[in-house]
Amino acid sequence: AARTANYLDFFKTVGKSKRLLRSGWVREKVNDPESVAEHSFRVGVLAMVISDKLNLNLDKNKLIKMALLHDLAEVITGDIVVERGAIVDIKKREEKEQIEEEGIRKIFDKIGQGKEYASIFHEMTSRITPEAKIFSQLDKLEMALQALEYEREQGKALEEFFMTVSLN
Repeated sequence: AARTANYLDFFKTVGKSKRLLRSGWVREKVNDPESVAEHSFRVGVLAMVISDKLNLNLDKNKLIKMALLHDLAEVITGDIVVERGAIVDIKKREEKEQIEEEGIRKIFDKIGQGKEYASIFHEMTSRITPEAKIFSQLDKLEMALQALEYEREQGKALEEFFMTVSLN
């Protein structure tokens, strides 16, 4: 019964991402802004389809895991913004990523896989491996697609969300 309770608690924690709204869209007063889960879902689909289509020489499973868990720690930490347009606060980003890595470990410890998923998260934030580099671009691409959709649907001016797409 204890094992079942751990998985139930884990899935309930993950489910909180469905109600956590993306702070950049809230800040810009977007009507009905997407949740962290909605963003992560499309990044996951992008990872799956792009890695198949381009036949990239990488670990597709790891890339999809990065896509699904990249913002999951925000259910603990909240959505901390470290960049506006082309300006990135590197120190704040590093602090955020350290806190989030611990959040990932805490979440996945509930099912005995904290170390494994914290390691994937750490690799993702290192931005060194092919999977981490591709993931980073897919994450930015999804944000730009969402900004374009909000611009067209709601007449918003969201240029700053396109500025990071070609950056590392």
